[in-house]
Amino acid sequence: MKDRGRWTTVAEIVATLERRWASGRYLRDYASGEPWEPVRLAVKAPGAADLLENLDAVREWTTRFERDSLDRGRPRFAIEYRTIPGRHVGANKVPHRIVVESLEQMCSLLGATAAVRSLDAMLALTEAKMLALLPWLKAHPLVALENEPIWPDLLTTVAWMRSNQATNLYLRHIDVAGVDTKFVEKHHQVLAQLLVASMPEEARSALPVGTSFAARFGYLSPPPYTRLRFLDSTLSPFGAGITEVSLRTAELAAFPLAAQRVFVVENEVTYLAFPLVRDAVVVFGSGFNLISALALPWLAEREVVYWGDIDTYGFEILDRLRARLPTVTSILMDTETLLAHRKQWVVEPVPTNKSLHHLSPEEAALYSDLVEDRYGHHVRLEQERVRFGRIRRALAEWA
Repeated sequence: MKDRGRWTTVAEIVATLERRWASGRYLRDYASGEPWEPVRLAVKAPGAADLLENLDAVREWTTRFERDSLDRGRPRFAIEYRTIPGRHVGANKVPHRIVVESLEQMCSLLGATAAVRSLDAMLALTEAKMLALLPWLKAHPLVALENEPIWPDLLTTVAWMRSNQATNLYLRHIDVAGVDTKFVEKHHQVLAQLLVASMPEEARSALPVGTSFAARFGYLSPPPYTRLRFLDSTLSPFGAGITEVSLRTAELAAFPLAAQRVFVVENEVTYLAFPLVRDAVVVFGSGFNLISALALPWLAEREVVYWGDIDTYGFEILDRLRARLPTVTSILMDTETLLAHRKQWVVEPVPTNKSLHHLSPEEAALYSDLVEDRYGHHVRLEQERVRFGRIRRALAEWA
């Protein structure tokens, strides 16, 4: 006899319908006004051989299937039967197919009646408040329902953003009752979809891709800052008592410093402890963020010295810097420094092995050694682990 576990159960029927419901197909048709098409699902049922081998099991399965197809005496769906003839046990009817005859029946079966009522309310509100978003709502009813509690706020926010030019505005300028910047940041994905859907086609095609939510829709993003220390007190344009400043990079670009040397380091403590050097400043670069400092056009007329970690990403940053400023030199990123600090080595979590084209022969050789694990597994020497006396010696020519 076939394994009765292979005969379809009502629970399996419901699970199949739940998966179909989760695709949104039924709600999309409903929202778009499409007439309901009855849903039919085949039932894996016993055959003639099963009747001969174990008639009681077949009748037990049929009884259970029919019982589970009812909810407080009312059919959860219609059952179509087929008759299996039998010379020894007589003809027996078994479920062959189920039919969900209406959306109401589907909702009752899946417990989705409240969702449809909510969708009706959202459709009505959208039609009244922002008709342009009605096609999006009809095409994405499940996404909309996920945001049902905040749907009025989303509509109002989109309306405000479409009515107010974003030029010279931050997201903080959005002025909608009950909506703040945190709301926009939390729900930026669905807001982006709604904003795009509300736009005419030519405006959609002009939107930039691969940018932040704010930048994509014309709002200002927090500007990059350059943090620097004056290593020579005579250089501070703010007076001898001001030794460190953090300025908007764009404003600093129009305000060239008198310093002829610019040191760039990645580690904050190293930056703060950096020895005094005549006619120089030190910039806190903080990894790849230091690339923003290259927006300073007057750097091309300065002596720029970079000191980063001795690891693969340290050399990648140096490579990027030198691609923009070919005259950049490096300090303390050499094999001698690395080998002099074996006890301070750590493991680089996720090294890179990119081809770098702007390193000196010595730098390229050390980078290759790190990539190939010549000195050990993913060797890394962070700049804050380098002895301070070695830093002083490296800066001797400028001190």
